[in-house]
Amino acid sequence: MSRRLVILGSLLALGTLLLSCEKEEERIPVLTLQSAMLTSAGGTQTLSVAAESTWKLSVEYSGNETGWITTNISSGSGFADVTLTVAPNEGDGPRSAMIKLETRSHTVTQEITQGASQQHSMPGWMELPVAQENSDLYFFTHDMKGGQYVSSAGSGTRNWSFYWDSKNYVSHWVAYPLNTGLLEGNYGRYDIFIDDPILSDLKMPQPYLTSGSYGGGWTRGHQIPSADRQKADSNKSTFYATNMTPQQYDFNGEIWARLEAKVRIYAKNCDTLYVCTGCDIRKPLDYTGNKTGVSVAIPSAYYKALLRRDKNNWSAVGFYLPHSKDISGDNFLNYSMSIEALEKKTGEDFFANLPAFLGKDKAEAIEKADPNTTLANW
Repeated sequence: MSRRLVILGSLLALGTLLLSCEKEEERIPVLTLQSAMLTSAGGTQTLSVAAESTWKLSVEYSGNETGWITTNISSGSGFADVTLTVAPNEGDGPRSAMIKLETRSHTVTQEITQGASQQHSMPGWMELPVAQENSDLYFFTHDMKGGQYVSSAGSGTRNWSFYWDSKNYVSHWVAYPLNTGLLEGNYGRYDIFIDDPILSDLKMPQPYLTSGSYGGGWTRGHQIPSADRQKADSNKSTFYATNMTPQQYDFNGEIWARLEAKVRIYAKNCDTLYVCTGCDIRKPLDYTGNKTGVSVAIPSAYYKALLRRDKNNWSAVGFYLPHSKDISGDNFLNYSMSIEALEKKTGEDFFANLPAFLGKDKAEAIEKADPNTTLANW
């Protein structure tokens, strides 16, 4: 059995911590730690910090062993994602430390276990759903140069994340931030469909799409659109096989394309729009042939979960579209719904980190909001 390192965090959700607080300013500072399963070589995860002014992180170790936790930054102001790096545990027993942010803290314990089940370490980014416990699913993030994102210090800015299904050969979802700055550029389209280097490095199979589409009339449909990344390297990455799904031609070129264009308009009218685009393959329409080297699940529907931040105002809306040419001429607004309704449709739990920033009650209210009222203000 392989040896794995486990970091067990006592996750302190803001709503749980401060249910009795009435004043808005008492909701922060907030320190959110994602629990993680790391290999025996150690690894990284993300701490999310929210504060109204300057803040400082510190680490207090229990026992004699120190220095095995480091952060890429130890102080700052406002909102920040901090990369936490944990060194391998080569000792004979577990070790613990407390990560502190003013009045907030997390105790983390690192130990060695045998035969542990696969879990996923996800950062505290707002666009990400809750991870599933499924050995066929793998979480990765690309940086803006098309490689694997490791940390803000080592990889610059995150580009897009994906949840790869190694059995059905599609990403369940692709998630990414979108704003005016990220939409800058006029590169156009790389238009050469290529293997994802992350999967290639890991020798994981993926559809070969360079010489053509899936066969059977299915197009190579983007999840993060090419037009959402208009710098050369970042645009190239949108043509990776992990961003593609087999999509019906009229659906792809009409109603889905119109929704994608509207999402860009939404993003330009706010500070940041957090986007999660996905495909529903719980009951696939079918599977493609092996023209691409593997048989790929054909989604029965596609969806978008959108979280809008404009200064301190937050709102969200979802779209769920059946994968059919029969709706290609329809208005995509007919398929809008609350995030709560979209979660029931898809089985996903969107915006996993929102409650830690806004509190459980406020996050729930945003996810239940009437989509027509929400969109009228976008």
